[in-house]
Amino acid sequence: MISLPPTYAEDTRITELGTAEAFIVMVLRLWVAARLETDNAVLDWQSAFVAAGVEEQGVPAFGCFMDIVASTAVRSVRVRPIRCMLLGRDEARLLQLVSLFQHDRRELAIAALAEWLPPAAVRLADRVGQALAAALGAGHLTVPLRHREAVQYRRLAAAHAMPGFALVH
Repeated sequence: MISLPPTYAEDTRITELGTAEAFIVMVLRLWVAARLETDNAVLDWQSAFVAAGVEEQGVPAFGCFMDIVASTAVRSVRVRPIRCMLLGRDEARLLQLVSLFQHDRRELAIAALAEWLPPAAVRLADRVGQALAAALGAGHLTVPLRHREAVQYRRLAAAHAMPGFALVH
């Protein structure tokens, strides 16, 4: 089994994510909050897929994928509250997983799934994960391949390119 290192620095700010990444994190958080009924507001994660124009394939793929994870996970998968501005470890793993599927790195995606799921569930989640990645890609929601070092040093590189940027917090 391949051990897959994380690609996002712990507690990456949501504002540092791209559109596709933020979309996935917010939909995940809405899905969990709706299941927990922790908010009086209507928590309709499906409407995000409608707004993105990928509801036809995106809603069933995301719903099925999350049902597999929620019902078979070998450990508790942690998702942060909707309004949290920091990315959680398991949220980051989902982003990495979608990115790997979208960039034809299926073997690594399966390794990421294996951290959450038993082998039989990995096989089910593999097919659904591919469908989810394809639906998101069809809506131009592509998660970039990232490397942890790139995330950690992005601000530093920008500060060197634009010295005044180092003064902005």
